[in-house]
Amino acid sequence: MRNRISSLVTITTLVVCSLYHVGFEQKSSVAASTASQAQFNIGIITDGLNNFSPNMMSLFKNEIQRIAEGEFIINFPEDMIIEANSTLTGIQNAIETLVANPRTDLILTLGLIGSTEALQLTNLNKPVVAPFVFDTELQKAPKDGIGSGVSNLFYVDLGASTDQKVIDLRKLVPFTTLGLLADERDIKGITGFKKLASYLANEHSITTHLVPVGGSAAEAVTRVPKGVRAVLVGPLWQLPKEELVILGKKLIERQIAGFSTSNYEYVEDGLFATTTPEKTLEQLARQVAISIQEILLGEDPAGLPVAFSKAPKLTINMATARAIKVYPSLDYMTGARLINEERTDIDRRVTLPEVVAEALAANLDLAVAEREVLAGSYAVGEAKSALLTQVFVGAGGRVIDDDRAALSRGTTPEKTWSGGLSATQQIYSESSWAGYTVEKYNQGGRIFTRDSVKLDIIFDASTAYLNVLRRKTIEQLQKDNMQLTQANLDRAQIRLSTGIAGPDELYRWQTQFANDRQVVLRAESDTLDAMQGLNRILNRPLQEEFIAQETDLSDPLLIGGDRLFYELIHNPLYFLGFNSFAVQAGVDESPELKVLNSAISAQERLILKAKRDYWVPTFSVEADLDYLFSSSGEGQRDKDLTGLDDTDWQVGVFARLPIIEGGRKNATLGRNQEQLIQLKTQYKATEERISQRVLQSLNNTRASYPSINLSRDALDSAKRNLRLVTDSYVQGIKSIIDLLDAQNQALNAELDAANAVYNFLIDLMAVERSIGNFITFMPSEERKQWIEQVRDYLQEEK
Repeated sequence: MRNRISSLVTITTLVVCSLYHVGFEQKSSVAASTASQAQFNIGIITDGLNNFSPNMMSLFKNEIQRIAEGEFIINFPEDMIIEANSTLTGIQNAIETLVANPRTDLILTLGLIGSTEALQLTNLNKPVVAPFVFDTELQKAPKDGIGSGVSNLFYVDLGASTDQKVIDLRKLVPFTTLGLLADERDIKGITGFKKLASYLANEHSITTHLVPVGGSAAEAVTRVPKGVRAVLVGPLWQLPKEELVILGKKLIERQIAGFSTSNYEYVEDGLFATTTPEKTLEQLARQVAISIQEILLGEDPAGLPVAFSKAPKLTINMATARAIKVYPSLDYMTGARLINEERTDIDRRVTLPEVVAEALAANLDLAVAEREVLAGSYAVGEAKSALLTQVFVGAGGRVIDDDRAALSRGTTPEKTWSGGLSATQQIYSESSWAGYTVEKYNQGGRIFTRDSVKLDIIFDASTAYLNVLRRKTIEQLQKDNMQLTQANLDRAQIRLSTGIAGPDELYRWQTQFANDRQVVLRAESDTLDAMQGLNRILNRPLQEEFIAQETDLSDPLLIGGDRLFYELIHNPLYFLGFNSFAVQAGVDESPELKVLNSAISAQERLILKAKRDYWVPTFSVEADLDYLFSSSGEGQRDKDLTGLDDTDWQVGVFARLPIIEGGRKNATLGRNQEQLIQLKTQYKATEERISQRVLQSLNNTRASYPSINLSRDALDSAKRNLRLVTDSYVQGIKSIIDLLDAQNQALNAELDAANAVYNFLIDLMAVERSIGNFITFMPSEERKQWIEQVRDYLQEEK
């Protein structure tokens, strides 16, 4: 709690001093004209070589001079910039030199050893500023209220202790053995490092290993004992950036989670996580510059707030997390900043045309329709078979009573074994011809049904793909909004510390942050649902991961590669003319209407057949051949006696016409006629629905496309309003209600702008589905021909 209060006071100091500095800048020209500015010499002590941040000294010098501009002239004499020899003795000698130098007005220590040594100084005759204090709690840094309490001493408490960082790391990675990677000169120059290793081991019941790091990352990692699952990585001054990248890679090879204690950039270079915010060094330089400004204005350094003004914030490198197979819980990930969140280990990447092509090749619903067509082709052959010659063969044995066999005189022996062959050929059968013709119409209907399913699959696949992009966009917007809420939570802490707001306001932002994290979780789930829905359409494993390639949506009207739709949307006369073309095209190309046309044709043929049943007989030729293989018992066939051989045959032509069937013919004819009326009525209703569907989809695009620019305009205004309200909130002019309202308005505008684009694209897909042609996915030549047809039609309609 004490650290938190200190941090809030420091933040307050920064805000007040920043505003105060604005006042300095505004009246600097007047001051320069009335009196000469005071000059101060600042001495700087560095521990030694700084390969990681070679521009750190320039950063502090520039920030100090910028803050003092118009009020003081700040000098950094060359003889007062001392680089120690990376030893504690060198630091002590440098401090003594600058303290003894009467030209030195203030001493700034830019290094862990120097800042830590400054804490031991007493009876200082000039101000000493120590920004890099290593673990103030463990070092037992002097503290009185919000300041150091030591005359002429100001230092910066960088926030969470190493003890807290171990706690944070264990929430992410379970471990029992911990490595501590620190610069070898810091280990030698600061006795607290060795104490830290023992303290952490006892406090957390773990095994710790202190690993000194010099100028080689690879060598340092080899010193990490086996069994170490996680390491804390302190400032590594001697490692240049390229060596830090190597450090990250080597730790990944060892499957070790690296947690940076003080540098956000280390995570960008490959370490696993940190709670150090981004641009910490810049913020530290600014806070030091403001504090130096106050000291030069006469404030006692002992009373200046030492708490660092930037709150800890968890950052996780997701690429490293995946590489070392560490998966933090959603509870931590939703509140953290995630870098490299975009998966690079997923080979499957899809675009809109690829999704449509894959759906047409693999979708199960379409496969069912294809099988239906294939099965129907056999049904046509089955119906046709009745018109072709039918041949039957058979064989069998028979026994009759002996007295009847004896009286038959050889025509029907008592025991026989015979075979037979029969053939039938219809000369004309109305029933068979009607069945064959109807089945061909039915097959046409099956083909058109398949075409309808194909159009539905293209529409479903394209909209599913666009919904994946939509959900990913919304997910990112919700994450950005959550980060904004966290920033507003920090602002509320400033207001609380200045007395502008009470703790209830802080609790309100904490509640909002928790709610936003829930929204992010739901958004992530919606993205997974959308991806799994697309996988289902593509007949892929539902949980198979993929990356949906973003489409250039700067002007979604040009997604088809032509300006036709752009011209239609922007020219009401063209749009009205295209409505007529689209309706006619939708009716002409509609597979649903073609199915009904096939059904009507089939029904008309059935009616014709029902009428002919009254008077058209069935004509056929029939032939039979029987052969007696053997006979025995009474009445055996004797060719000499009976004149009969073993072969019997007959051929005949027949005509058959049912005369009385109990009224079946009338009932069949009446039923078929009513079914025809039903189908024609259904056709007309379907035609109206299709026409209305075409017009509705066109009307939707007429509204959804202009909504893109309108929503972008609204977003731009909402963002400007949010910036104004945020500034006013920090200054205490606006309330939390005002800021919450502005933030929600900006979020809704972001969501509306994102949804507007995808709504239009889905509406455009609906237009193409309704007219029975997906122009977007046509081959380029076919698309050109179709567009020319539209242009010709519109030209004729003028």
